[in-house]
Amino acid sequence: MSVYQYGYWEVSIEKHGRIKLPTALLKSLPESERKRFWVAHGFGNHIMLWTESAYLEQIRFLNSINRNDIQAKRYRNAFLRNITQVECDSQDRIVIPKPFMENYKIEKEVVLLLDNGRIELWNQANYHAQYTISPDEMEQLNAQIHSDYLREENQN
Repeated sequence: MSVYQYGYWEVSIEKHGRIKLPTALLKSLPESERKRFWVAHGFGNHIMLWTESAYLEQIRFLNSINRNDIQAKRYRNAFLRNITQVECDSQDRIVIPKPFMENYKIEKEVVLLLDNGRIELWNQANYHAQYTISPDEMEQLNAQIHSDYLREENQN
């Protein structure tokens, strides 16, 4: 993708399990990517929504890996086993299939985290339990992640 898309939203689940996608989230996406999403298990304790282009990028990757390699086959099968497509209604709402909602304990409040065509959908409490960090922890994490870059800068 040529345009970087990032964002964070907290959203309430409506009656009948509908999730209204925030206007700001949708406006962050190309117009052609705002109505249809692929739903899959996330790589962690969340549901993953993929835009069409992000999904096709993932499928190209899956098609490039060696299907005779047991681990690659296991990964491919796990990813493809439960993927399903959802479409926004006229009010920009989607319905996540019930098995996904139950598996990830999605109930009343969710976090949506947009990262370049991939939208993580989290149980709000689980997200905050896993990712809430103090300013000191953020400073340490930043130093750890950027250590190579910081070392090079200090040498110059």
